[in-house]
Amino acid sequence: MNGIVLIGHGSIKSASGAAMIRLTARLREQGVAAVVEAGFLNYSRPTLAEAIEKCVSLGVERLFVQPYFLIDGVYVQNDLAGEIAVYATRWPGVRFVIGYSFGDHWLMGAIALDRVRVVDPSLDQEKKQAALLLMAHGTPDAAANAPLERIAERLGVASDYCQVTVSYLDCNEPTIPTAIDGLVENGAARIVALPYFLHKGRHVRDDLPRLLAEARQRHPALEITEAAELGYDLRLAELIAERVKAEES
Repeated sequence: MNGIVLIGHGSIKSASGAAMIRLTARLREQGVAAVVEAGFLNYSRPTLAEAIEKCVSLGVERLFVQPYFLIDGVYVQNDLAGEIAVYATRWPGVRFVIGYSFGDHWLMGAIALDRVRVVDPSLDQEKKQAALLLMAHGTPDAAANAPLERIAERLGVASDYCQVTVSYLDCNEPTIPTAIDGLVENGAARIVALPYFLHKGRHVRDDLPRLLAEARQRHPALEITEAAELGYDLRLAELIAERVKAEES
């Protein structure tokens, strides 16, 4: 029997992982696998161990592990394989297959573009003084951010912003404040800020609004419009189903 387990980060903000739980239910309804469960690494329940244990208890013999992450950062590249190896030792009769993060899959760019379109419907109009700012988390492995840069390039092609920039909350440059200051220096009078996060966790609820408020104080003439995070979107279920099918073929 085949199964899928989605692995999310988890958050101290309650219900921030609701989108992943809902997508798990959709994958289950669509029959993508006989068993589909979700687990979190930190703070939230069920834990990854609990999710895997449930899959095994239901008779899963081949488990596709889908990291519910935007990029293959340090955890996905280095830590996940070690954790799964522990579970493989515990359940030697189960074959574990680890998938990739969502990366620069074309659906990620489509979802991001839709989030921007909600707050700025006239994407195809000339925007000589308008810029798009992707606000991402950041990772100690800077090379892992390459998919974000590629998505930003696609958004630049699909829209008509004068500038499209990726910025980071932590670990990488440019930081969000530095990126905003740079956009203003380069002539931006209006910025659409897109939180490139999967969940409405602490960073999206608290940290990003604080940084944008500080930017408004530094640049009182600057108009900043904040889009919604990526959140719940059925296209993520489509992406995951595609990954599962590719692995099985």
